[in-house]
Amino acid sequence: MKLSILVVSYNVRELLRRCLESTREHEVVVVDNASSDGTVAMVREAFPEVRLLAWEENRGFSAAVNAAAREATGDVFLLLNPDAELPAGAPRRMLAALAARPDGWAMGFRQVDAQGNFQLAMGPKPGLLVELGRKLVQDRLDRGDVALGNIIDRFADAGPVGWVAGSSLLVHRHAFERVGGFDERFFLYFEDIDFCIRLRAAGGVVYYEPYITVVHHRGQSARLHKAQASAAYRDSQLWFWEKHRGPWTRRLVHAYLVAKRVSPRQLTG
Repeated sequence: MKLSILVVSYNVRELLRRCLESTREHEVVVVDNASSDGTVAMVREAFPEVRLLAWEENRGFSAAVNAAAREATGDVFLLLNPDAELPAGAPRRMLAALAARPDGWAMGFRQVDAQGNFQLAMGPKPGLLVELGRKLVQDRLDRGDVALGNIIDRFADAGPVGWVAGSSLLVHRHAFERVGGFDERFFLYFEDIDFCIRLRAAGGVVYYEPYITVVHHRGQSARLHKAQASAAYRDSQLWFWEKHRGPWTRRLVHAYLVAKRVSPRQLTG
């Protein structure tokens, strides 16, 4: 199987440099979403072998992933965030793990931050209560609850899951094309969960593989553009629930956000 690594970048030049250093042995397609930090020049100078699409406007993560997939020539895609790094030999082990799961259409991997702390990168099939629990867990992890992360990490076995994070997601090309790639209505956030739901609905299985670890400097682009990222999150959140549970669920989620006093500017959906 030939691997193509798909990277969508936005204003994280130096982290992208480290990411690309860890992927040199494979075909890499980078879509830059109109970065203003010299990313395009850096890629052209330091990584001339990379296939680069330099966009003049930010069209969102989903659209960029789909564009990268159209440029790629591999049988398997690895979606990799620009703030992630692969340990030596990881791509080969990833392909072997996917090949060992004949019914597997996609696979996600254990993720840790630069200090080795566990990151939530998979979960069960979403529901309103499940999503509320996920958000509570994510908030605690974001506040530095290392003990909780260790507990989840310890009991997170290899096997089928509802979804895996798009920050390091391995997927067969035929499966990606079968479901039409990512839904471009999701500018940022929730697109990976939606994608996994559609893979499973089409007959595939999504696996989590905790014995391969990816270092992920999570959320670096979002930290530089907090207001835009927050608005994109709420927009995608509302669209996700409308798409999968209907307009009444969207209204319920909207009411919940209003009750939490989320700024109207963040409810762009």
